[in-house]
Amino acid sequence: MTAVLTIVSERRVHSNALIVTEDLTNKVVAWAIEIASYAAQLPSKQARDDYLRERRRELVTGAQAEDATPRDAAIVADACVDAARRIMTELLALRAGAPQGHA
Repeated sequence: MTAVLTIVSERRVHSNALIVTEDLTNKVVAWAIEIASYAAQLPSKQARDDYLRERRRELVTGAQAEDATPRDAAIVADACVDAARRIMTELLALRAGAPQGHA
């Protein structure tokens, strides 16, 4: 998951701006799907929440290790985990038989 971190640090315009490229967006989506797929298989809400929290922490730490600012690292990690949570909710709803978009 550290590939995004290189993109974040290479795409900086100035210290307060982060350019979100198509490549970065695609990576966040891919990670979100991977994270959501695994999280949806966990046995409880607590286990899923813990897993998502740990992935976020790893993303932030990795981004900062690649010279992303704490703010940029948090933005990328939050985008990934927020998307993963939405995807996971849909996966759980599908498993439960709920119509899509209503989980």
